[in-house]
Amino acid sequence: MPGSENLFMAAHYDGCLIVYDKDKEDANFVPEEDVAPGERVNFRERMQVNKSVRSQMQKNNPVAAWKLSNQRINAFAFSPDRSHIAVGSEDGTLRVINYLQEE
Repeated sequence: MPGSENLFMAAHYDGCLIVYDKDKEDANFVPEEDVAPGERVNFRERMQVNKSVRSQMQKNNPVAAWKLSNQRINAFAFSPDRSHIAVGSEDGTLRVINYLQEE
């Protein structure tokens, strides 16, 4: 990630963007509940934050986990000021996300 030697972001086939810290150990990932069990998420309206960049549980990887789409993420790029991320998905959507505010 721009401006960090330890953090990196990976796009996954299931529509998730995950932030990892190369100096932290991996652990079993248990998502932090943002959505009530059984509630459907409308991905056109918001992203699902499974682990926040502001989480209190930052001892292990991942540092952050966001579900952005039901289909694979094809590309992402950071804004020059490093505060926003543009994310293109296979479903044809382009999202611009404020990284620190996660919206």
